[in-house]
Amino acid sequence: MRLEYQDTRNSPGALEATRTMDVAGKLIELDPKGYLLNLSDWSPAVAEQMAEEDSVALTDDHWLLISFLHRFYKEYEIAPEIPILSRNLCKDQHDCRWTKRYIEKIFPNGAKSACRYAGLPAPVGRSCL
Repeated sequence: MRLEYQDTRNSPGALEATRTMDVAGKLIELDPKGYLLNLSDWSPAVAEQMAEEDSVALTDDHWLLISFLHRFYKEYEIAPEIPILSRNLCKDQHDCRWTKRYIEKIFPNGAKSACRYAGLPAPVGRSCL
């Protein structure tokens, strides 16, 4: 059996369902699930507005994870899986509390929300899971 990746961002239905978010007078395009369509549109203000819409007050822990995800994606062009995320944050921060349970505790939809706030595209496969 052959599985192929289908890019739903360019399908006619996905284009119709996009929405915009106004951040400091700049219109930012989002896909139907609220993920940025262009990584270059990301800024801390975008993350703050997304969190505000989800009724989340971003703390230092939120920003640490958002920053890590944003840098990881820029370097590897994929979001990390939770074990990779946990291992790297444990090493970098000398703090091993970054488990799936902890991420789900501070983000409303777990790592998916963290990836969305970091400006990453919608998860594919096991990324952001």
